[in-house]
Amino acid sequence: MYTVTSVDPDPKHPARQSQPFPTITKPYLVGFFSLNYDRKFDPTAVQLKYVTLPPGPRTDLRLDLNEGFKIRRPKPDSAQDEKIDMLLTFIRQSHLWTTTETGHRRLQYDFVCFRGLLRLIACTPYDWKTPWIVQAIRYRGTIYLCERKTADRLEAERNETEQQKRFCYYGFKFEQHILTEEPGAVPDTSAPVMLGEEFCSMFDTTLAGHRLLYGAEMDGIVSNKPFDREEILLDDLRQCEFVEVKVKRKEATYRQVNNFYRFKTKNWWCQSFLVNVQRLVVGLRDDEGIVREIKIMKLSDIERESRPYWSPAVCMNFCADFLSEVARVMGSTDNSKKIYQFEFDSRESRHVRYRVLEEDAHRDAFLPDWYTRYLDDLQPKS
Repeated sequence: MYTVTSVDPDPKHPARQSQPFPTITKPYLVGFFSLNYDRKFDPTAVQLKYVTLPPGPRTDLRLDLNEGFKIRRPKPDSAQDEKIDMLLTFIRQSHLWTTTETGHRRLQYDFVCFRGLLRLIACTPYDWKTPWIVQAIRYRGTIYLCERKTADRLEAERNETEQQKRFCYYGFKFEQHILTEEPGAVPDTSAPVMLGEEFCSMFDTTLAGHRLLYGAEMDGIVSNKPFDREEILLDDLRQCEFVEVKVKRKEATYRQVNNFYRFKTKNWWCQSFLVNVQRLVVGLRDDEGIVREIKIMKLSDIERESRPYWSPAVCMNFCADFLSEVARVMGSTDNSKKIYQFEFDSRESRHVRYRVLEEDAHRDAFLPDWYTRYLDDLQPKS
């Protein structure tokens, strides 16, 4: 049984059009970790990469993104079951705790999730044909959010074509061409691309009064200074400039350019804005998968040139409204096994809906016992 909320993503709604940009603090780096090719957690920055671009002017290149497709190393099947486990592993090892007036220990945050979930929610007003499911658990004063794949998405993954897999691979391969383990090193593009490797940073921000902790995979840093990636300190990373790395087809017509700003840039903007990235390194490929040009795109330019198509204020206000509704609906609930499932599917309702999972809820309880026991052990003994 669903309950329909008042949260309406319609970007043309007068209330959405007139809302100013919500209050938000500058995203602040509070931690990091790495995952190796088989998704083993590592508390260091061993997977951190440096941006190493080919010599300028970078307008007559030939970087073959098809190379190595057959020998790529996909993520292991175990990655399908990770949910938010990596975030929880980081939290358990962190110092992000506070003590309440009653002597209880709790996280300093109202919400914990991945950046990708926030981006998904924020883009809903302009991606209203894309359904989503977000599950929420409130425990020890913090709401944990976890995306669950919809039936449409599961079916799309089962029926993914070889060409679709190749297009996905292009992004990873381009990263291999311009991201290195040492500043200025020559990229080794003959090695298999390890899709499971990842460097993840943890960010703190407050959006419309909600304090958020979220993890985000970061592509690379711009730095001439070599760091010992197993010993690098958080303060060192805070001084570095992170950039996003993207690859896209080079547009040949006005319609293609129009579609890029209408459908793609809002995702790029939200993704970068949430981690305070101001520059994107973009590889422009042809239809054969060959990058012919690399250009630097400033986030401010993307925002300005996208104004006819979508509004950053609408995106972030909708994200803030959704978080407020989740907090309102869950109230003072404090149960690691009680799951509130929020859904949006414009074919069923123009508004966000939710239901409380009753039967077989243990299958969806994404806070593992090892984490809830850890939280319980932090509390004072009665």
